[in-house]
Amino acid sequence: MSPLQWALLVIGAAAVIAIYWISRRDARSLKKWEPPSASGPQAGAPGLKLPPGKDQMDMFSRGDSEFDEFGVGKPRKRMAPSIGEGESQPLFPESARPRSEPAATPKPVFEEKIVTLLIAEREGTAIFGAKIHAALQAQGLQYGDRKIYHRLDGGKPVFSVASLVKPGTLDPADAGFSTPGLSLFMVLPGPAKPQLALQDMIATARALAAQLNAEVFDASRLSFNADAQRVLVAEIETWARRNGL
Repeated sequence: MSPLQWALLVIGAAAVIAIYWISRRDARSLKKWEPPSASGPQAGAPGLKLPPGKDQMDMFSRGDSEFDEFGVGKPRKRMAPSIGEGESQPLFPESARPRSEPAATPKPVFEEKIVTLLIAEREGTAIFGAKIHAALQAQGLQYGDRKIYHRLDGGKPVFSVASLVKPGTLDPADAGFSTPGLSLFMVLPGPAKPQLALQDMIATARALAAQLNAEVFDASRLSFNADAQRVLVAEIETWARRNGL
């Protein structure tokens, strides 16, 4: 036989002897313990003896039980899986946690305010539609919603102009239309800053009055002179501060 064959033979024999010795040792250890009989310790059979009145359910009901919820070993603390010594990771990483929808930002609530100016012909006669439409268009006002004219900012009305006669429409297609005057009105808050919107509305009212041989009045039908204008401007500034605008 070659040296390699002798070596393989020796290794095989050693493996057989080791397996035989381990099996003999396990057999001896099994003889030292026998499971308890069905009748339990009271029948005199060898086995695990419990203190009187202590059965398996008692062991699980003890507050200091040596078993966990599965009946195996000591109670186990629920630990997050760790990566590396001394480092722990949450059971649910941020990317896997359910994300709640962000709370919607409540819209601010403003105190609504309506500003009105009136334009009436000086001699109390009617103003015809063709003249009115030309004056309105000259001021850059646009005919639109509710068949009246508007100063628009981003497609939204800053202030509007209507007839003093109900229903207030100013249809440029109506050739026979006439009215004793116009009403300029603005609802705050609007798309433009209140102070700037008021300045534009006052300037437009005075320009229209000049073109139509008319005068400007306030909502109380009093002449809108310089003093009345200062009062209205101060009133709008106070309203704007109160509403944070």
